[in-house]
Amino acid sequence: MERPQAILNAAADLFHHRGYHATTVEDIASAVGLKKGSLYHYITGKELLLKTLAEETIQGYLEDALPIAAGEGTASERLARVIEAHVRRLCAAPERVTVLVREAHYVPDALASDVRGRTRRYTHLLSDLIAEGVRSGEFTDTDPGVAGLMLLGALNWAHRWYQPDGRLTPEEIGRQFSQMFLRGLQRRVNDNVSL
Repeated sequence: MERPQAILNAAADLFHHRGYHATTVEDIASAVGLKKGSLYHYITGKELLLKTLAEETIQGYLEDALPIAAGEGTASERLARVIEAHVRRLCAAPERVTVLVREAHYVPDALASDVRGRTRRYTHLLSDLIAEGVRSGEFTDTDPGVAGLMLLGALNWAHRWYQPDGRLTPEEIGRQFSQMFLRGLQRRVNDNVSL
């Protein structure tokens, strides 16, 4: 493994377990077998490591989701595939999601525009698919922005409980997420009946 990638992986693991503020540059250097001064040959500071981790993480989700969202199928089918792709990526590296959702707000404003922009783009992708389903009549009349944020919150919370040696595979978890969420959105025959 290349040294810069090893440094990012070590930072992700330390930020995940200790938190960004409790992790020192010395901790990161020690985790990759370097002295603090040698680490600065590869990085300019802890803030840039956090920014890079957050950017890479959200970019991975975008790269998975964009072709699915633009692909074939109904809004329901494409949203289900995006959900399942999200869960697979999260389960492959839950520490990266922890860094993104719990620590990325510590990225200094001067460095944060790319992270925020990519996060907005991903959030809009989810709400746009939901809006498409509402327009087509697949989904009940719901606020796509709220539904997208609710979905993202539920998906990302899995970083707190997912266990690689648990009883469900990432594929099974993804299927259950997509089925439950879509079941809540889908229009049923009696939706127009008032009680």
